[in-house]
Amino acid sequence: SPYATCLLIRIACKVIEENEQENHPSLIDFLESCLRHKSEIVIYEAARALCNLPNLSGKDIAPAISVLQLFLSSPKPTLRFAAVKTLNKVASNHPSSVTMCNLDLEHLISDTNRSIATLAITTLLKTGNESSIDRLMKQIQSFMSEIPDEFKIVVVRAIQGLCLKFPNKHDVMMNLLSTMLRDEGGYQYKEAIVNTI
Repeated sequence: SPYATCLLIRIACKVIEENEQENHPSLIDFLESCLRHKSEIVIYEAARALCNLPNLSGKDIAPAISVLQLFLSSPKPTLRFAAVKTLNKVASNHPSSVTMCNLDLEHLISDTNRSIATLAITTLLKTGNESSIDRLMKQIQSFMSEIPDEFKIVVVRAIQGLCLKFPNKHDVMMNLLSTMLRDEGGYQYKEAIVNTI
């Protein structure tokens, strides 16, 4: 049963996390074999588990990233959401590993599900390079009017991280933030913009 396999995946992760000093190649191999399972829930659970394991390098999680990249183009919104949420989390620790998904993430910016689109934007902001910032800022500007304030705050915080990462592109981001400050929005949203500026 797929649910039993998911439970086994979680147990394997718990064993690996509790005994970090020990090497567990057989459990890691089990997780990687689950990436080739016929059930999507098992595949996702294995990919998420590999991405969340401590002390794994970008090379070790590459198979999981590849599977999540395939899920980004799935017709099922739940798979797209799960994949982009996991990639967003991975991008915090291994941004270079997620950059291979940037093109697929850019397609998700126009997703009808605003949660998926917001996660795609923030993931792109974490993984983007200096040459893609101008294009991203234009996409964000058109996107911001379509989302509620709580998502706007998440995007503003991601822009703040990008400002610190690429100080040379500071003027482009300041232009966007000043435009956002003039647009309509609640107190917390405006406060997040002012703090970022």
